[in-house]
Amino acid sequence: MPFRRLFGLAAALLAGLVLLAGPARAEAQDSRPLRIGLLPANAPLSLLRLYDPLRRYLQSRLDQRVEFYTAANFRSSLADAKSGEFDVLITAPHFGVVAVDMGYLPLVRYKAELRPLIVVPKGSLLVRPEQLRGKKVLTANRLTALSVVTETWLESRYGMTAGRDYQLIDASSHATAIRTVGMGDADAAISSRSALAQVPEEIRKRVDSFEASIAVPHQFTLVHPRLGEQRIAALRAALAAFPDSEEGQRFFAASGFQGYAPLTPQDIAAARPYADKVVKMIETPL
Repeated sequence: MPFRRLFGLAAALLAGLVLLAGPARAEAQDSRPLRIGLLPANAPLSLLRLYDPLRRYLQSRLDQRVEFYTAANFRSSLADAKSGEFDVLITAPHFGVVAVDMGYLPLVRYKAELRPLIVVPKGSLLVRPEQLRGKKVLTANRLTALSVVTETWLESRYGMTAGRDYQLIDASSHATAIRTVGMGDADAAISSRSALAQVPEEIRKRVDSFEASIAVPHQFTLVHPRLGEQRIAALRAALAAFPDSEEGQRFFAASGFQGYAPLTPQDIAAARPYADKVVKMIETPL
C-alpha cells in the first residue's frame, strides 16, 4: 500500500518527499528505525514541519533513528491501522479504536478535546448549526473523526443529512478547507481549534467560527506490541517527558494539542461508535 515517508526537514526541502511503493526492506529488530505512522490531516511537508521536534526528541532520547510516514489519504491511513505496518501510530480516535482491536497498545492521547469547529467567512450570518441547511460545507475528508462526529451530530440533533440537507465536500486537508472558506468560496468548513491554530494568521483573520456541542478524545498514540516490553517502556517514559522538553514546548505551541493525557479505556469506548460508523462507510462507497 503506498505511503509517504517524511524525512528530516532539511533533507525534505532539498530533495523533496519520497513516495514509497511498499514496506522498507527488512532489518534486524535492534537496528531498524522506529517507524511512526501519522494521520494525513495536512499536506506532507506541513506534517513534517509540525512533527520534526518530536522526531528529533525521540531520536535523542531513544538513541534510535526515527522515521515518520503518512498515508496518501484517510482510507489508506485506516488500512495502515488495521495492518500493523508501523511501530507507532499517531492517529484519529476512531482509527485508533480499529488499531486497538487489531492489537496495538494505548500510550497517550492529546490533552485537547476534539470538538468540531464550524468555520465560516468573517462576518457571516451563519452562526447556528441549523443554518447549515442548504449550504456548501467543506471537510478535510468524510472519514476524518471531525467529519464523522459532525455528521452524526447534525443528523441526530438537527435531522440534517449530508447530501440531502447540505453539501459535504472533501477539501483534501483542514488547511485547504479553512483557506477556501476564508476566500469566500464555501459557506462553512468542519474543523477544530487545533487545526485552525496551525493555519497562517492571515487566513485565521478572514474567518469566524462556532463550536459543536459534542466532543471526543483527540488523536491517539499507540504502539505495536512487537517492540517488546523494554522498548515500549522506554518510549512511554520518553513521551511522558516530552511536553516539558524544549522540543515538546515548541511542538505543543505550534499544534494547539495542549500536551498529553493518559489514553484510557473510557477514551476508547467514547470513540468506538465513530469507529463502527467509519468501517461501515468504508464498506459502502461514499
